Amino acid sequence: MHQGFSKAQVEGGIRHPGETVIREALQAANKEQVLHGLKAFALDASQPHFAASVLQCLSVLKHPGTVAWRVALIREALAMDDVAIRDAAAQAAECWGGAEMLDILQKHADPVPWLQAYILDVYRDLQG
Repeated sequence: MHQGFSKAQVEGGIRHPGETVIREALQAANKEQVLHGLKAFALDASQPHFAASVLQCLSVLKHPGTVAWRVALIREALAMDDVAIRDAAAQAAECWGGAEMLDILQKHADPVPWLQAYILDVYRDLQG
């Protein structure tokens, strides 16, 4: 999994090789195990750059996993100490949308002012 992320920077609007790795992995018969592994990668505090990259790549997928899986992932990612992981979680919540994401974003108070402002903007946008 790390191979698709090692060289390229994740940037908005630019396809990242990791997206293909994740898409292909999610086609596997053991999808639940893949989702478990992806969640572990996305919440890996020991590798925050990689974790944020996984979250950003997941965010471009229409709806990976179940609603409950996405909600748990975003909730846990927003609780992480690393600001890059929290930022990537907010971006994923924005991409996936839905009432569940609204609830998570409404309850989150980020200690970093620019990220809190972004989360509030995402919340307002998702409200319609």
